[in-house]
Amino acid sequence: MTQKTFIFVGRSGSGKGTQVEFLKKYLAEKDTSRGIKSLVMGELYRGFFKEEGYVQDIARDVSMNQGKFQPDFLTNGLFIYNAMHVVDGVSHLFVDGYPRTIDQFEILKELFIYTKITSPVIVEIAVSRESVKNRMLARGRGDDSSSAIDSRLDEYERATVPMIEAMKKDPSVTYIEIDGEPSPDEIHKDIIMKLNLA
Repeated sequence: MTQKTFIFVGRSGSGKGTQVEFLKKYLAEKDTSRGIKSLVMGELYRGFFKEEGYVQDIARDVSMNQGKFQPDFLTNGLFIYNAMHVVDGVSHLFVDGYPRTIDQFEILKELFIYTKITSPVIVEIAVSRESVKNRMLARGRGDDSSSAIDSRLDEYERATVPMIEAMKKDPSVTYIEIDGEPSPDEIHKDIIMKLNLA
């Protein structure tokens, strides 16, 4: 199997992380000749939030209290720094939580050109705003207050929806949409089918 790169997009609470883990496990069993690498923006930020520092304090407030996206310069810096230590051109690569804006998408494409990654696939897990809000309230995470969730979902509509529309038209990537409302197992089967990985 050739090297594959998957970029998962969707609202917070859409189940992207679960589907990334399912697909990583599936590929690890199906293609034992390649490694599996991942860049998960939520994990990168959680690590950053644990650090001491003035910028870290501001970033924690932006995410935890204001429910806003971090500015592109900070997200791009964290992502690219970690990508330099993860991308190897051989392993299957999973990207979750990045990009979230059109500018970030352009940077991701630059990274792919530079590292000679071809044919990346965008996998959108499409779930209604109402469904993801209910899911996030039910999981009860510390940063999942109703107002913070609404703010994050508003940011998604403002910044990420236009980016996804741009992705759909971009010839350098393949875009597939997955219905994120069924059970996780059903969603996984749909992903395998639409990616022609069976």
